[in-house]
Amino acid sequence: MPEEHPAKYDILPISVGTDSSSALRTRRGTGYYKVPSLRGVWYRGPFEHNGSVATLEDWFDSRRLRDDYVPTGYKPYGVKTRAVKGHEFGLELSTEDRKALIAFLKTL
Repeated sequence: MPEEHPAKYDILPISVGTDSSSALRTRRGTGYYKVPSLRGVWYRGPFEHNGSVATLEDWFDSRRLRDDYVPTGYKPYGVKTRAVKGHEFGLELSTEDRKALIAFLKTL
């Protein structure tokens, strides 16, 4: 990414562990992700790229990282349990903060 972009576009210096090379191979080739609005996010589930998690409550539940997690959304045929790794932001919140975050997201 060009040196001036982090300041110009308010880009956080945090890696979410995804492979941005896919974005570089698209027609636009920018390497950036276009993030949708959070407005109405609570009713737009299921979440994750393949719909593995049905609700925000499930998305912010750290148990989804475990191999014995039962996905609340899409499950491939014959799969009963599997980890839904995805992004881990927000998984270390206290129960009170997690409930407050979800309540806030439901106001948008």
